[in-house]
Amino acid sequence: MSVDISEYGKNIVNKYAKQLGYDDDKLEMLHAIVESITEILHKHNVFAKSVEWDREGAKLINNKVQLPSGMEEVITEIIRDNEFYKIFLKEEFGGMGYTPIVLGPILEVLSTFDLSLQILVTISLSVLEPLISHHKAEFNDVIQKFADGKTTGYVAFTEAGAGSNLERVKSTSMLEGDEWVLNGTKIFISNGGYADTGLFLAQNIVGGKPEGTNVFLVEGLKNIEILRLEEKSGLHANPTAQLHFKDVRVPKENLIGKVGEGYSKVLERLMGMRLGVAYQASSMAKRGYQLAVEYAQTREQFGRPIISFPEIKNKIKSMELQIPRLDDYAIRSAFAVERNMRGWIPIEVGAGGKNMAEKMAAKMLPGVVRYGIAHYFVSSAKLYCTEIANSMLYDAQQIFGGMGFVAETEINKIARDARVLSIYEGTSEIHSWAINRAIKAVNMIPKFKYPYLQYDSETIYEKMLFARFNQLKDII
Repeated sequence: MSVDISEYGKNIVNKYAKQLGYDDDKLEMLHAIVESITEILHKHNVFAKSVEWDREGAKLINNKVQLPSGMEEVITEIIRDNEFYKIFLKEEFGGMGYTPIVLGPILEVLSTFDLSLQILVTISLSVLEPLISHHKAEFNDVIQKFADGKTTGYVAFTEAGAGSNLERVKSTSMLEGDEWVLNGTKIFISNGGYADTGLFLAQNIVGGKPEGTNVFLVEGLKNIEILRLEEKSGLHANPTAQLHFKDVRVPKENLIGKVGEGYSKVLERLMGMRLGVAYQASSMAKRGYQLAVEYAQTREQFGRPIISFPEIKNKIKSMELQIPRLDDYAIRSAFAVERNMRGWIPIEVGAGGKNMAEKMAAKMLPGVVRYGIAHYFVSSAKLYCTEIANSMLYDAQQIFGGMGFVAETEINKIARDARVLSIYEGTSEIHSWAINRAIKAVNMIPKFKYPYLQYDSETIYEKMLFARFNQLKDII
């Protein structure tokens, strides 16, 4: 294996993070955190256990979710013993202040070992982040629970008939005195029934009529029925639930943001969640590549390792060539998100946000345009990385031959888990539509540059992808 995957990823993260003001000490601490998490996962033998967890699966017993044997122990060591969520809390809340640009290495190491585990650990960040960005004193106790590793999160947005079009949710919220009363059924909820702190999206009902949407913080599982856990092709160890909220009462202070503006708060969450999927895809593709190389070097046919056969060697070479591009795509999209969060244009038109011309340009552009540009890059990263990861894992599984079709092998599990990447957090087709819609915002800046590597030729995986989603060709 000629590509040092971990070293390349570290270097490119450093490159982008330094442009946003991270110094060497902060970056060294980040990589130390990644090493610490890696040691925990190795100590618990998660590569092997992930296959066992997949076979056992999460179970629903007496309206309570039970995780596979030993999984809870790993989660507890990461989030409680090592205070995982403090990594991403602002310093004013007792955290380390890390932001999306450096989230990638942490998501990648967790996803490399087991995607189900990664979701159980990190989806809480999608709950914690709005409690910080829309902070009020009433959220402090919940923030502290996350910081102490005493709670985990879920996001209850999706409904039947309201997948990517979340403005069409039918769940309701009505203000009665000092409390909001929440009702509705949510589907495809990752961590559902296991996590006890969540976000809930509902119509804002006034006088019997909807007036916008609201997002709420919901604590505890009282009056929340777990209707079922979905039987999925993959991600068996992660509970994906249908949750029924019946007259769930939350204090009026648990409203996030302003009344009736919940959908805009959802869009804020979606950008980060979709970026996370790009990281998941990159890491799983790399793991598939590693497993394929190891197998091809040891598996013999006709008296020689199968890696010596041109067909196998070419597949591995194609995967190897693709890996740096996955890193580049995911990281540059995190860069765009971070620039947008800081009020900058999410693409470089000057000197990385340091000169007066770019400051003036950022002020002249409406926020919705900046936001549209950021979505353009996030959607392209999610589409690019997830579709290519699935193609790479198809080839990796193929190298294993018959063993790749056996459920007890890690490559089989990874390939099944990865199939969801191009489906959840918006299908590839939805992101293709989003890219086309956002192109108007990008075209408002006719000439721009972006600090990522340029490639002289297309990989075989890119050729297949561009044949289906041609607009991506101009982005990479």
